Amino acid sequence: MSLKLLNKQIKQCRHDAEKQRRSLLRLIDLQQREANQRLQAIPLPAILGLAFAAGFIAEKLWQLPRTSQMIQLMLALRTF
Repeated sequence: MSLKLLNKQIKQCRHDAEKQRRSLLRLIDLQQREANQRLQAIPLPAILGLAFAAGFIAEKLWQLPRTSQMIQLMLALRTF
C-alpha cells in the first residue's frame, strides 16, 4: 500500500469522523431544545409538588431501619 493511498484513507476517515461529530452535536442540540420545550409545558406548582412528595417519601424510607442499614452498607462497600 502506498503512502499516498494511506494518507488519502486517513483524510477520508478524518472527514467522516468530523461529519459524524457535527451530526451528533446537532442531534444533541435538538434533543436539548425538545426537552426544554417539554419541561416548560409542565406547570411550576406541579414540579414543586412532585419534588416535595419525592423528598417526603425518601425521608420516610430513610427512617425505616432496614432501608437505612442497606444504604449505609452500600455506601460503606462503595469505598472498597
